[in-house]
Amino acid sequence: MKAPFSAIRLIVLISVLSVLSHSYLLWRFLSPTDDKLKVFMTGANDGLEQMLPMQLYLYEKFKEGTWFYDTDFGLGGDFYTDLAYYYSTNIIHHINMVMVRVAEFFIGLDVASIDFWAYNAFFISMLKTFLIIYFTYRFLKSIGSAPLPALVGGFIFAASPTYFRFTIFWSFFSDVFIWLPLTLWAIEVLIRKGRPGLFIFAVAATMINNFYFAYYQFIIALVYLGVRLLFKQRGDASRIDTLKRAIPSGLLGAGISCVAFFHAVRGFFNNDDREYEVTVPLVSELGWQDNIFYENYLIIILFLAIQALFTMKLYRHYFFRLFAVLTIVFMLFTLSPYVDTFFNGFQQPQKRWHYMLVFFQAALIALYLSKFRTIPLKQYLTSLIPVYIIIALSAWIKGDIVIWVWMIPLIQLLGLLLYFRWGRKPLVQVAHIFAIITFVMMVAASHTESQIYHDGITDRNHLFYINSNHYASDLQEYNIDWIQQRKQPEQKIDYKVKEQDNTPLYMGFNGTSLYSSIIDGEIIDFYYNDLKVNIRYESISRYSTFQSRSNLFSLFNVDYMMRSKDHYGIPLKFSPIKEDGTYTVYENTLPLPFVRRVSRIYDPDELEGPLERERAMLKGIVTDARPPNASEPSPENIIDEIEIAPQNASYTNGILDVPSDDGGFMFDFSNIEIAEESDVYIEISIELMEPVKRFTIDVDGYPNERLFATSKYRTYADDLLYRVKLEDKIPISFPEGRYAVDIEGVYIEDYDVLEQQSRKESPNYTVTEKENSYVIELDDLEPGLITVPMIFREGMTATGDASGRLDTFRANYLMTGFETGNDSVITISYTPPYYWTTLLVSIISLILSIFWIMAKEFRKKGK
Repeated sequence: MKAPFSAIRLIVLISVLSVLSHSYLLWRFLSPTDDKLKVFMTGANDGLEQMLPMQLYLYEKFKEGTWFYDTDFGLGGDFYTDLAYYYSTNIIHHINMVMVRVAEFFIGLDVASIDFWAYNAFFISMLKTFLIIYFTYRFLKSIGSAPLPALVGGFIFAASPTYFRFTIFWSFFSDVFIWLPLTLWAIEVLIRKGRPGLFIFAVAATMINNFYFAYYQFIIALVYLGVRLLFKQRGDASRIDTLKRAIPSGLLGAGISCVAFFHAVRGFFNNDDREYEVTVPLVSELGWQDNIFYENYLIIILFLAIQALFTMKLYRHYFFRLFAVLTIVFMLFTLSPYVDTFFNGFQQPQKRWHYMLVFFQAALIALYLSKFRTIPLKQYLTSLIPVYIIIALSAWIKGDIVIWVWMIPLIQLLGLLLYFRWGRKPLVQVAHIFAIITFVMMVAASHTESQIYHDGITDRNHLFYINSNHYASDLQEYNIDWIQQRKQPEQKIDYKVKEQDNTPLYMGFNGTSLYSSIIDGEIIDFYYNDLKVNIRYESISRYSTFQSRSNLFSLFNVDYMMRSKDHYGIPLKFSPIKEDGTYTVYENTLPLPFVRRVSRIYDPDELEGPLERERAMLKGIVTDARPPNASEPSPENIIDEIEIAPQNASYTNGILDVPSDDGGFMFDFSNIEIAEESDVYIEISIELMEPVKRFTIDVDGYPNERLFATSKYRTYADDLLYRVKLEDKIPISFPEGRYAVDIEGVYIEDYDVLEQQSRKESPNYTVTEKENSYVIELDDLEPGLITVPMIFREGMTATGDASGRLDTFRANYLMTGFETGNDSVITISYTPPYYWTTLLVSIISLILSIFWIMAKEFRKKGK
């Protein structure tokens, strides 16, 4: 067991283990003959809605040479910065993209469909598990583990339920399984051998790959280094020498990462900054699913770790003691949401740090197996008692015995044989290790079956689903292609498949929706504060469409939309141009030009309500970058002219009591005279007081789904605006509950302003999209202020062929404005702020790192 592996044998063994770790998932994908049962390795929620679309989108952008900004990224934006949380700076994804590009180029692989990226998830996951096992093996060897137990430790870490949960639902999460053992191995190399190169690489790779998990890595690396310095062992360098190497090496690694890490962090701070307003308890309320030893939804502490913790003799060994203490401490951490909050940057509690506990138990088990023959028989037998107590209690509490329980006695019996003469035979040793590997596979398979591949997931993450009308059908794509051929490049299409807000990313069109954890805060402010665009599903991570508000559709050049037959709310100024029995394509009858010359300037602080702001944007430009020269009258609030009465509910002192579902208000407009082709805007504040639950507010057929009060994803935007087509009676209904309600205003929009602006003569222009710029060619050379519906970000530049660099500024809350001279060609481009500076810092840091490493090596050779 202690014989070292040759390089080839090691690679083969790790490759086999990587495939074995995926055996259950491969079986679920390859064995069925029905596409509905071929379950692939991507979760049906965030996996299909975020991970696969983003991977495909970034691949296509990078392949075509677009690096930072595109108008088809939701409403438009800096995908390099905003997707750094996911894949835009992700080393693993970039390696994957290179391999995919090579395969596409040389063998003609079709990588433009979402199907390919679903298949690709298996390949990239096995590549990751190879790296995880290898780096864990090298770390465990460096702290005294025997080779075979070190491989087992790597397998336990790579094949853990936590790894598969991370990978299936949020594939970039599990990259951290690579960087944790690499970082700790690098620390050991630094302390033991004084070599900084691996540490520099580990720091740089971790910070480049994902800024969010770099925070986790920083915490655990600091703790590990602190413990190693505080409690030295023989062979370690002095504390001063170690710090002299660690601090400069860490700074150099951080410097190398600057071109990625800086912009990722900037994207995080540009994100919406709503605070989590729910009190976090000190200790969790525990149920049977919180049992970390049996059927926890995220992590399973293996019985071998329990045996190791109760083997007192092994505590005399430094690293065994270290990982035993870390395992115990982090097991206790699972009881407190405060710890979840701490690791999540003091925001809402998230259990994403559990991979550390998985690693600690894997290291503990590897060290336990390495010293197994030295354990007294009495201690071995005694250590079995707590295992059976915990397992028996767990099975009793859950009322079920999981399949892997039956392997525990077998492994323990094989372990017992190792104490006798049979233990000298390689067959028993190999059988013991093989049984442990099989046990780990069974735990992972059982957990995946019950906690991941359950109903609600497996009915969607299969090949049939992603080629159906629930995700991307041939008919949907045919209709989108039909619109693409009809529209101008700068015009947008409003369409998404049901709750798939990232439909435009994987169908490849210029849309209006996005689902991402990191969204430019200005867009969120626009939706929830400035214009109060009330999207159907309340979420701080999504935005889509414009609530069927014609003014906003026209302002943002959304001139086409597609809807299914059963869809609600078509904007008043859109007309059908194509029907196929399933979908209807609509065209905007009052479009606005992409390039708009304006003379009226409005101060955003002087505009009070959403409708007033819409009209100001239609007539001119809303900005604080230029002195105002116009004002907009407030729209008439007709709340006192209509009848508003509770219906199947009681309303007293601002409290609405709804005894049963569908109670609420009835708005009666029958007594007022208004143009028929008008919309009603109802401004209302709604907060569910009791009970705590998700609820749906139905506004004349428009279902607005609101999150429960303690949700991590609440917007806390309770001042709502609903747009409804004018009718004599408009109901607003609520499910059973008690609500705080304040009806603030009722306004009528007849779209006279939009019609006037749409009929105005506009400049003749053409827009050409290039890899990293947009070129506007104008027929007339009239100077003045121009707005374009391109989402403004700091770093946006406009250059005129006559005037040179133009002053760009934020206009109309989200758009880009600039002032032209006698320019016939205007080029708009974008580079993230400080990009070239951070790139220079990265290059200089890389050069200094090379000199630093060479200097250390020369000094060693000199000595």
